[in-house]
Amino acid sequence: MFFDDTQLEVTGKHFEGAAINDKGDLALSWQTLWVGPLLTDSHVGSPRDVSDQPLPMLERHRSLWKGKPAHFYADSGSSAGVYLNAIAAEGWHYTVSYNKWTGPLERTAQALPASAWKENGDAAHAFLRHQPEGRNAPQLFAVSRRRDGLFDCYGFLACDDGQTDAARVGERHHLKGDKEQLFSEVLNGLDLPRPPCSALIANQIYYLIAALAYDLMVAIKLLDLNDDCQGWRIKTLMKKLVLLPGRMGRRSRQWVARVLVPGAWLCWWQRWAQRVWPTSGPGRPRLVAASG
Repeated sequence: MFFDDTQLEVTGKHFEGAAINDKGDLALSWQTLWVGPLLTDSHVGSPRDVSDQPLPMLERHRSLWKGKPAHFYADSGSSAGVYLNAIAAEGWHYTVSYNKWTGPLERTAQALPASAWKENGDAAHAFLRHQPEGRNAPQLFAVSRRRDGLFDCYGFLACDDGQTDAARVGERHHLKGDKEQLFSEVLNGLDLPRPPCSALIANQIYYLIAALAYDLMVAIKLLDLNDDCQGWRIKTLMKKLVLLPGRMGRRSRQWVARVLVPGAWLCWWQRWAQRVWPTSGPGRPRLVAASG
């Protein structure tokens, strides 16, 4: 599982809900929840409401992971105490980036004895506990320490109590980068760099349709394509399965669509058509008069 909050920059003054973000850009916020390879839920809103959606999203989709082993990843936008409470309550393994209120953590890390640290490459790793504001219990943190010139630099990850190796916690959290690549696939593969509409509700619907389209393409790849095709990106899937040349023509007072597919894919398309599209019996299709 992976939760992310991405800023969608806009140009112009008439975008409902847009606001100046922490980088000084006018933007909307797109918050997404991923379960496995699928974009399970999303919400477009104002960047003032950073990470205000994790709690309702977790509530809506709990049945997808309840009773199953899972690992949840999130960035620092979800590191406030109220979010850590909800994440910990799910009972799964989790790692959340924590880089916004690190002063108390750095002082605690500096006070740790040498025996608490374990060297791993160019860094040392340890565990510590700290109770952030809003957290209902002391939170376990994996801390990494690296030397930068004359000073030590620290990094912190909030994690579940089941973790026993601080270095492995950091290694596991780096897998979040693979999930972030999936999000890049949605934006770039479906050409969604900027919101197209001035009305917020229109942008919400637009990006919801994009999420459904992405999930449909991924589902087709996972369920219907062979192993050689599993590495295909969304643009490749679109080229192979959606953006196909075709020709429309009339025959016996009916419009007929002919789609041109590569010869190597002919059997696949025939199987797809037999399974998905309805078949007609002999004779012309019966016309049904509209009622009312």
